[in-house]
Amino acid sequence: MWVFLEMRTILLFACLTTLYACNNNQDKQNQEKATTKYPNFITGLLKEIDRFPDSAALRVQLVDTMDSLNLTRDALSQIDSLITRDPGNYGVWFRKGELAIKLADTALAIQSFSSAAKIYSNPDVLLTIANLYAAQKNKLALELCNSIIAQKPDRTYIAHCYYIMGLYEENIGNTKIAIDHFNSCIQNNYFYIDAYMEIGWIYFDQQKFEKAKAVFETAIAIKPTEAAPHYWQAKCFEKLGQSKEALNAYQLAFNLDNSLREAAEAISRIKATKK
Repeated sequence: MWVFLEMRTILLFACLTTLYACNNNQDKQNQEKATTKYPNFITGLLKEIDRFPDSAALRVQLVDTMDSLNLTRDALSQIDSLITRDPGNYGVWFRKGELAIKLADTALAIQSFSSAAKIYSNPDVLLTIANLYAAQKNKLALELCNSIIAQKPDRTYIAHCYYIMGLYEENIGNTKIAIDHFNSCIQNNYFYIDAYMEIGWIYFDQQKFEKAKAVFETAIAIKPTEAAPHYWQAKCFEKLGQSKEALNAYQLAFNLDNSLREAAEAISRIKATKK
């Protein structure tokens, strides 16, 4: 399954403006400790923030830099500093939710995105919360998606809603309803590759390999440069005893994404059986 944050354009918090002056003692203590463990360019940013503690732009730059270096907990601490200064800012709460997802802290992510939604309840943040609830098998995912659909947004958002509803139903074992939702997603956005993949995986898990293969073939036709549909088509070929076709499909998947270790292993395995 794919995380919804990867499917949408992440909202940047350009809405940050001048923030309130606040206690900076803890920031300074953190900066003093940080100078011994951070690279020079982060240390430089920390010193600049020490000079200009009310600069939201510097703090945002520091958060993004730390995040890019996988210093996610440190970035989260900086976000908390921004929230302390401006607790009513939608963007910083949303960013905190993104960092929480990166830390696999679902509870914190839901709390952060929910705080953002209280400030500005737009479809992006509601869908992100719904996706997290779907992963938790929480029926609130359906309620959020239905509330968005009732607002009659554009078809892109409706497609996202049906996709997340499909994930929820799949997670609780209602695969027939899940497939119906994924198909509704595709009806609203024919190019929604993730929905095809989910349907294909359901059929594959049910050992309906011909059906699964047909779904993956459609995904390939829509996006031939995507490695995953080729890889799963290959797995179907292999299950159906079509080793030559499987080998070709695995090879194509690996050519498109040479980080697919499973594809490389499958190629070696099939070649070994032919010797």
